[in-house]
Amino acid sequence: MELVERLRAASERTQSALGAQLTLPAVEWDVPWRAAEMISTLTHACIDRLRRTPDSAVVEANQLCDLILGLQQLAMDWYLHDTAMRGQRLADCAAGLSRLRGLPSTTSLVENACEELVLRCGFHRAVLSKVESRSWKPLILHDRGDSTEASWFSEWINQRVPLSATAPEAEMLSRRRPSLVYDTANAPVYRPLIVAAGQSRSYVVAPLVLGDDVIGFLHTDHHPLPRRVDEADRDVLWAFADGFSHIYERATLVERLRTQRDSVRELFFGAVDKIDQLCESGAESARGYEDTSAESGCGATRPVELTDREAEVLDLMVTGATNQAIADQLVITEGTVKSHVKHILRKYGAVNRAQAIAWALRDR
Repeated sequence: MELVERLRAASERTQSALGAQLTLPAVEWDVPWRAAEMISTLTHACIDRLRRTPDSAVVEANQLCDLILGLQQLAMDWYLHDTAMRGQRLADCAAGLSRLRGLPSTTSLVENACEELVLRCGFHRAVLSKVESRSWKPLILHDRGDSTEASWFSEWINQRVPLSATAPEAEMLSRRRPSLVYDTANAPVYRPLIVAAGQSRSYVVAPLVLGDDVIGFLHTDHHPLPRRVDEADRDVLWAFADGFSHIYERATLVERLRTQRDSVRELFFGAVDKIDQLCESGAESARGYEDTSAESGCGATRPVELTDREAEVLDLMVTGATNQAIADQLVITEGTVKSHVKHILRKYGAVNRAQAIAWALRDR
């Protein structure tokens, strides 16, 4: 606010000293991101007048020199302020990416990306979209304002938005660089969504890259504030989109590795179970095991010999565990559990699980 007031005063003082109404860049005083351009215009106007000032006009020349020095000091202060603010936003961006890096899946990454952009990176709204062929589909919106303000977005979720050749989004498919749209009224944007529904006056969009492909977009703006986006917004969004792309790619690879690990584990334990079954079948043949249940009609009359794995399965059966629960507990397949249950029933001469459990408890 102090810099804004100094800029106002410098502009009035310079134009008064020059006795002319200068054509200055349009500055929105809530966030005067074109302040540097205005200071440069005022400075060059003073320098031009100083060159045309006669040597005898010492007072006027001194006044112009004072104005030029004051404008240069103001330009330096604006630069330091902008640099500090940009550095702080980039630090907050890094903190947001660090939190996302700890999420467990790609799904949770997608669900939290827009929230981090809004809460940490200084934007008011953020939208994540996915790219499909020559179109993009909005997926998630996070709005800092009232949730009712985001009701318009529900009608556009997963709706196909065409990528015209002149659209800022289409340009990113080849350039893979963010685009800054300062005024949507004069830009070739998709107006039904961005202007009519979203009411965006100005926005920044950055690509999400996976490998060699652009898989999505991040759109951000400051709606409903009158503030327009600027180069700092573009740089912050670019840093976030680039970091998010790397995190998402890493999470995708980790998920694939986990899937392959589970498949290998399933094959390994399945092979071990098969070997156990073959060994058990050989042991039973060697002992010449005979089923006595048909003769007695009331279950086994002598202690039943179970393998270690069958004993583990039976212990869990007694607790009432299902085949799937037993498989999870013993880290084997459900089919292997069924095979063990079948062997247990046969050894006890039982017709169902309940009968086998009853006779097992009796023996104990």
